[in-house]
Amino acid sequence: MKTTVSRSIHEILEEFLAEQEARLSSKTYSGYEETISFFRTYLNNFGHQRLNRAETERYEELEASEGKQFWDIFGPEHLSSSEISYFLADFMVRKVAGSRTLMETTGRVMHKLVKWLHEKGYMPDKEYEEAAENVKELKIDLPLVGEVTDLIYDYVKRHPVETRYTSDLDAYFDIVKIEPGKLWLEDYLESGKRVGPVVVSEEISSKCKVGWTVSLWVAKTGKVWKILESGNVLPR
Repeated sequence: MKTTVSRSIHEILEEFLAEQEARLSSKTYSGYEETISFFRTYLNNFGHQRLNRAETERYEELEASEGKQFWDIFGPEHLSSSEISYFLADFMVRKVAGSRTLMETTGRVMHKLVKWLHEKGYMPDKEYEEAAENVKELKIDLPLVGEVTDLIYDYVKRHPVETRYTSDLDAYFDIVKIEPGKLWLEDYLESGKRVGPVVVSEEISSKCKVGWTVSLWVAKTGKVWKILESGNVLPR
C-alpha cells in the first residue's frame, strides 16, 4: 500500500480519534482518547531518542524556535513498529503501570490504530505486518505482566530471605526456562550469565513466559536462588 506522508503525527492521531468518536459510545471512546493521550506523551518525550542526526537537528531547531513537539514535526514515517512496541512494552509498563483494565484497553486501541494506519495509507505493508504481529502479542501480554509484577512483589514480602547467602545479583533478567515453582534466568546485559532455579510460587511460574524480562535482586542459598527484591516485569 502506498503511504501518505504529508500530514503530521498530531494531525493523523486527531483524524483517528475523530473517526472513532463518530462510531463509538462515549464510554468506549474515552478509552481510545486516554490511550492516544498516553501515546502522545510517549512520542513527545521519548520519540526524539531514535532520530538520526539530520532529524535531531531539525527537531531541536523547531522545538527551540517555535516550541513545536515531536508529533507536530514528524509524519507517519515515525509511527513505526518499533515506536509502537516501545510504547507498549516499555512506556506503559514502566511509566504508567496502569490497571489490568487500562492495559487491556491500550492493547485493543493500539491494535485498532495499527490497522487503521495501514488502511489509510499511513503505514506501508511491510511495516504493518511487523507492527500487527507485535501488537497482537503485546495485547495479550500487557495485562499479564502487571499482574505478575504484583504477584512477585507480594511473594517476596511473604517469603523474606532470612538465611545467609553465598552470592547475589541485581539485574534485569530474561526468563529462559520455566518449571512449576521455578524460573531460570539470564542476565539481560551479559549473555550467557545464568542463574537458577529461582524459587517462586507455582502461580507465578504458571503466568510467566519465556522471553519476558524481570528486574530482580536474587541471592543464592544452597542449591537454589531466592528473590530479595523485585521490580518490573516487561513483555519483551
